Amino acid sequence: MKSSTKISNDYKFGMNGAKKKLGINCWRFVFNAINTVTGSEQMFYIEFEMLNPWNSQEEVLLGFKPRVKISAEDLQYALAGTDSAKSLSTEDIIQPSYCAIRVGAFGTDGKQLCGYYPVKAVKFNNKPFEIIVDNKYFNENKIGGFLNVSEEDRAAHPEYLCDSGYAKWELSYTIKKDYKTGFKSDLFRWFPFGLQTVFSGTIHFDGNDYAVDPRRCRGYTDRFWGKSMPEPYFHVSAGTCTSVISGKTLLDSSFAITGIFDDRVSFIGKFEDIDIELCADGSKRQFSVVWDCSQMPEAENPEENLLHWSVSLNSKLWVIDIDIFCKIRELNNRTLELAEGQRKVLNLLEGGTGTGEIKLYRHIGNTLEQIEHATLAKVLCEFGHVEEGEF
Repeated sequence: MKSSTKISNDYKFGMNGAKKKLGINCWRFVFNAINTVTGSEQMFYIEFEMLNPWNSQEEVLLGFKPRVKISAEDLQYALAGTDSAKSLSTEDIIQPSYCAIRVGAFGTDGKQLCGYYPVKAVKFNNKPFEIIVDNKYFNENKIGGFLNVSEEDRAAHPEYLCDSGYAKWELSYTIKKDYKTGFKSDLFRWFPFGLQTVFSGTIHFDGNDYAVDPRRCRGYTDRFWGKSMPEPYFHVSAGTCTSVISGKTLLDSSFAITGIFDDRVSFIGKFEDIDIELCADGSKRQFSVVWDCSQMPEAENPEENLLHWSVSLNSKLWVIDIDIFCKIRELNNRTLELAEGQRKVLNLLEGGTGTGEIKLYRHIGNTLEQIEHATLAKVLCEFGHVEEGEF
């Protein structure tokens, strides 16, 4: 299945120069699939990440892997019980360096599987674009491979920061329009190049088989690279929209929001024949934004407690109001290592079952004209903080 538009070179590369040794570079694919037995729907993600990859080209360095820092001489001091033994450091904390494949499912039974590789084990091609690592591949039209993390490996290696299980996927995808904008600075680069991505194929995950139906899949793909991650991290993306005004499904409408970049978020959206790009790397006079992620008042039934993502954007032409809600019990917690090392992590809450609404207005003189009011479903919503990692 070929993309209907030529993918920009930004999709194909990311880090160069100093960022090859200090930086994050990530391709992300998000899609819905149908359980072939129960008919239930599940949202998945597949990621390829490079973290400080050229620091250790031939060996995977995981920042949370315990490493003894005691020399033979130090050991003699310790055995002898001398005073100098009291000041010995028993662990060497290092800067991580690896390439990672991550496959995960959102929801109450969500989990994540991870595989780690040195950059020397990864093959890159540009014409045509392709990344191959072990039995996995990513190119301009397809992604495929499998991961197996045994319970024994997971228990023996908590530094993997993942669950045990097995996944196998074979997917084709089509990008309807290549988006080249989002955010760009010396620290970060983000763009939802596949804001509207149609997937097809199959995925086997955690003992269940799923079919990816292009007629029902409202997929999403994006790219991020930078020296670290935004802090706090805020993301919302949606492609399942139903107009409150007309009652029709908006098949050609979707949007993505990411930040926080200098107290602002970037918004890239398409609403049928209208494209809107409000990027946080532009002048602050171009648009203002108010955002929040907070817990709603506790419900009588704890199972119904909600987290609320809200964004309001106001430019000379547009006013956009977005409210997303996700049940806390359906959110997953992920811990991602950061490029800085020192066991710094992004502690991320994320879910794929968000619901809510978006209201779109256009400035007409001193008045506002409502262009669209739509309900949203199957929203990907994420919020995270940078923390000092504890083991």
